[in-house]
Amino acid sequence: MLALRDLIDMCDLTEAEVTAIAEKEKLPAILAAQIGCAMLRSEGGVAYIRDLLRNRAEEAVDRGDMASAALHQRTYEEFRTRCPRAIRD
Repeated sequence: MLALRDLIDMCDLTEAEVTAIAEKEKLPAILAAQIGCAMLRSEGGVAYIRDLLRNRAEEAVDRGDMASAALHQRTYEEFRTRCPRAIRD
């Protein structure tokens, strides 16, 4: 049986990215990891993850939560660096 860490290690997502998907979609993290891994196989899925991460950073700024905004912005930038298809904005 695969654990969450196993799924994260098998796909090209970080724990922070999986958490973002899980929170947005209100899913358990292990299911979000499976879905996120599948999303990376399509342009639309990559764009969805990219936009989700960018929106989390912007929403944190809007709330005035600069610590979370910085964390979410870093997650967004790391995703764009690792996934060249995510660079298109």
